[in-house]
Parts: sequence; structure tokens; C-alpha cells
Amino acid sequence: MLKKLIMASVLSSLPLFAGESTGVVTKVIDGDTLTVMIDKKEEKVRILYIDTPAKYSSAKLEKDAKKMGIAVSDELALGKLASDYASRFFKKGDSVLVDSEKKDQSGRILATVTKNGVDYSSQMIEDGYACIYKKAAYPGELEKALKRAKEEKKGLWSINYDVMNKVCK
Repeated sequence: MLKKLIMASVLSSLPLFAGESTGVVTKVIDGDTLTVMIDKKEEKVRILYIDTPAKYSSAKLEKDAKKMGIAVSDELALGKLASDYASRFFKKGDSVLVDSEKKDQSGRILATVTKNGVDYSSQMIEDGYACIYKKAAYPGELEKALKRAKEEKKGLWSINYDVMNKVCK
């Protein structure tokens, strides 16, 4: 009996958020993060498979920009445009499907988000407003979409190809 109680306690404390849930968009934070109302609780959702240029200045951004040899202002400008794209794609009140396996160390749900049958991660990359987040596994077809966006100079690639090429390494 004690084993069952301990196991139940451990399982209930794990930061899991498994499966598909329908939610309502409450806010676009930036190009790769939203807040979504799921089961009467507002949740931060970090979109899987993509990374967009930074929208907000930080010590980490300054360090990374220096390392990449780019101006912080150039990345921030691209980050604002990626966020603007997200705000056109998602409107407050939009119904979305959130498909997740877990939460990250900050408590954000890590998920794919689909609106009206369109996967946001794929669309962002296809339209040239995001890079592939390569620190984790991702669907291989995203490589082809990114290659096309670069070749056709779509979205942010048409605005500052050199910076995007460094950000998307």
C-alpha cells in the first residue's frame, strides 16, 4: 500500500502534459511561444521543432550575437517580424490543437500546435520565419522546407539572409 501511495505521489509531481488537447489562444509571446487556455488553465506553450530570432534583448542574446558575429539590433528586428507573423497566424480566441508529451524545466508545454489543420511549425519554416530547432529530434521534412525557404528567399531570408544563415546554424 505504501509503495502505491509513493508511486502515485511521484507520478503526480512529474511535469508531464501528455496527449492532444484543444485550447484557445490567449496571447502570442513571440514567434515560437504562445499562451493557450487549456482546461480552464492558461498555459505557456513552446512550439516544438522551430526557433525564431529573439524578440527581446537579454544577456544571452548579446553573448550569442557576439559569438555569431551579428548585431543584436539585426536579430531583434528579425525577431519582431517573426513575432508579427505569429500574431497574424494566431489571433486571440483562435481554437488550436496542442499535441504534447511533456513540459520543460520552466513549466512550458512543449508541443506542436495546429490551427484549422495547419501545423504552425511547418508553416513558419516554409514561409521563412523560423529556423529548425536542431538541439532535439525533428521531422526530416522540415529540412526540405527550410532549404526551399532559403533558396526562394522567403520571409526573413529576403530581409537579412546573412543574419538568418548565422541564426539558423
